[in-house]
Amino acid sequence: MIGQATNASGALYEQFWQASHEDQSQIKLDTITVGVIVVTQDPAFFQTGLSVLNDIRDYSFNQVHIQSDLPLQLLDLSYDELYLETRGKAIHFLKEQKKAINIQVIQCSSLAEATGKIVYSHALEEQSAFQVGMLFYDQASLGQSDDQIEKIDRDLDAFYCAMQKTGIPAFYTTFSTVTFIRSLRSPCRYLPQQYREIVRSQDPQVFQTELLCLWMDFFEMNYANRRVKPEGAAVLHNTLADQLIRFFEDVTPDRWLFSYYTGSIVSNLIGYLDKHAQAHGALTLRGPNEHAIACGAIANWQLYRMPFLGVVTSGMMDEFKGTLANLRETAAKGILVVAENRNNQWYSFQGTLTPTEDMREVLQARRIPYVYIHDVSQMTEGLTEVFRLYHLNQGPVVILATQNVLESSLPLEHVISDVSSLPIQPSDSSFISSEAFEQAMQLINDGPEKLIWQLGPVTDDEYALIHEIADEAGIALVDSLAHPGTAPKYYQGKLNPHYLGTLAIYGYSPRVYNFMHTKDKINPLHAQSLFMIKSRVAQITTPFSDGRLENKVHLVQLTHDEHHLSPYANIHLHMDCFAFLKAVKANLNVSDNLREKRQALIRTYLDSPSDVVSRLPTLPMSPNYFFSQLNRVIEDLIATQSYDYTGIYDVGRCGISAVRNVARTRRGFSGWYGRALMGDALMATTYLAHTSPTHVIAFIGDGAKGIVPDMLPAFIDNILTHPDSLNKSITVFYLCNGGLSVINTYQERILFNRTSRQMRLMNLDQPAFEQSINDFQIKNQTLTHFDETVIRDALTSPKRLNLFSVVLGHNNEGDGISLATAKGWQRDPCDKETLQQRTAAASPSETASQSFDHIQAKEVTS
Repeated sequence: MIGQATNASGALYEQFWQASHEDQSQIKLDTITVGVIVVTQDPAFFQTGLSVLNDIRDYSFNQVHIQSDLPLQLLDLSYDELYLETRGKAIHFLKEQKKAINIQVIQCSSLAEATGKIVYSHALEEQSAFQVGMLFYDQASLGQSDDQIEKIDRDLDAFYCAMQKTGIPAFYTTFSTVTFIRSLRSPCRYLPQQYREIVRSQDPQVFQTELLCLWMDFFEMNYANRRVKPEGAAVLHNTLADQLIRFFEDVTPDRWLFSYYTGSIVSNLIGYLDKHAQAHGALTLRGPNEHAIACGAIANWQLYRMPFLGVVTSGMMDEFKGTLANLRETAAKGILVVAENRNNQWYSFQGTLTPTEDMREVLQARRIPYVYIHDVSQMTEGLTEVFRLYHLNQGPVVILATQNVLESSLPLEHVISDVSSLPIQPSDSSFISSEAFEQAMQLINDGPEKLIWQLGPVTDDEYALIHEIADEAGIALVDSLAHPGTAPKYYQGKLNPHYLGTLAIYGYSPRVYNFMHTKDKINPLHAQSLFMIKSRVAQITTPFSDGRLENKVHLVQLTHDEHHLSPYANIHLHMDCFAFLKAVKANLNVSDNLREKRQALIRTYLDSPSDVVSRLPTLPMSPNYFFSQLNRVIEDLIATQSYDYTGIYDVGRCGISAVRNVARTRRGFSGWYGRALMGDALMATTYLAHTSPTHVIAFIGDGAKGIVPDMLPAFIDNILTHPDSLNKSITVFYLCNGGLSVINTYQERILFNRTSRQMRLMNLDQPAFEQSINDFQIKNQTLTHFDETVIRDALTSPKRLNLFSVVLGHNNEGDGISLATAKGWQRDPCDKETLQQRTAAASPSETASQSFDHIQAKEVTS
């Protein structure tokens, strides 16, 4: 039994108790004293714990030393059936172990007090044999409410760091650290990093059994298991991780992206990277699945030229889906580490190298370079080849690594590829004297009057030069569905006088259509020329058929890759974009007369959505109306508040509508790039929220939302890790019209079929909620009407994620979904004279009444 001793000062109670054992000769007395730290202000909590330990004292403890500010009192335990069964199993296990330890129970009212007591006692008595074992943290007895998870994590981490600095050994696992809270966290729960979290049971029988289970888990894990040592939270060295960190620090010291989806075999590698990569330039962000890693890598490479490192476990190459091909197509520089089995294993779990399949053949077919490292002895050779392939600038390099390679901690010299042996890229000056360049310069300097440049993935520096050239030469600029915003409507806060709109297979602007057509006939070859800059002239870039591209469009193509040279181009400019632009700038000689004519033509064509329904507030709202109203708000914010944002556009009708109708201030990211995979843009939003220098607006259809995981949990995880990079507004519009609208329009407008079940989607009402995490606000709301006040506030409020479910209807009207809609009754005419005639005929109300009177008179006469 534990007897209570009183202290004259009342500040401290101490009691020693000697455990009795039937056979002391079988037990080797341990000289180490294990600290059991109990942070609570509740006497019942502390006394229940003491009573449970006392109940198994004969089988666990040699000597017990207790320090407490609370009364030392044993309670009468309830020997119900479950507790008796638990106690019996515990005693049986302890007898088998034949081990007993000394413990020192230290009760305190706070973690800070516990830290002070332990450190002071250690310094005073030099207790070299003392180590911190179990920590019970009773949050339920402190304050009015439970602290947030991240605060408890930080407080516990500070406690264990203080132990480490003082030289006090401590176990630091979820088996050793338990926090008791009042109730389940809601609406957002996530795994604590430093402890196990349990709701304090109000049932004494349950609580005492729970405490016994926690102690036995700790004892089994930390004292029955010889591999576990009280060494704190140190992460073992990982050779592969160290080499990758040092490589990226060498080649891109400023900032690179690290992302992963965990698995058992890669967990050690990830743990080391997670702990050490950030100090060497890495930004560690997570997505909800493997596919998201590739989406984030593509978006950040396209927009910011940020290299990446991704890690996934065995068999997960397939989970990258078509985005793996998009990574290669965009030539994103990065390394993907994928766990793989040994090639001599017989059908290993999740392995992709088996007698009946070989993932390496898939990578070869996709033209994706890889290196298979199956033994630690091959690491130097393998990494040298990986780094060489990285520097070839042909896209990501895949490392297929076995478990022993992924977990190796053996020393390895720093490996860096010898970039001096790589092919030397020709200098800029070697391209500018070609015949094709001279032909292009003649078009720019001498005519035609309509000169259109469609911009591919140009950089900020390249666009700055393009803007100057357009100004001096009178060139019209358009962007595309795959690269929206490469030519922005607003540049450096001002309306871009050269911007016409978007040219693409879908979503082309009526102003672009009208500029390129006269009376709905495409302008003749001699009247206009289309330059496609950094482009493959892929089908996505125009609404024109192959026949029209070949026979009706004068096309100049600029690309650095000879494999991208199009058979439809009249002039091939096979050269570096920036070199071309510098050469054009140096050779510009456009007459004032031609320049003014070109600029006048650009101003001639109306900047209008053209259709009537974009101004008609039906219920449900049409996409046309919603985006017209949204654009009005955004353009006003740009003009009055210098608003700047990065647009993100998913695959679907509403992504098309956003590209076509909402003004941009800079280049955005489009899921239409490459394979046009639904959900890519939504997955990329999680990453761009942190890397974008501006506000972020994402346009996500209900089809795209339903095809990928929910982005919110991963978003919250990144908030907890990087709260400082989110001083902006992130707005996600989930655009819900209950169907796959592009396919629906194809069926209804092109094939003249009715809607069928294959286009149907279920839109379930999402309850409104608000949640604050790390001073960052999350708001979820459904919009059935366009609420300008709510949207203005959302778009401009920093440190906020806005999730809007926008209820829309389906229609086939406009938004450039098909050339068939370009000549509909709602369209503005494509030539100026007809437009003026229609406007003059329709505007005076008296004209309409006179015409009606005339018709009535004729009827009467007849």
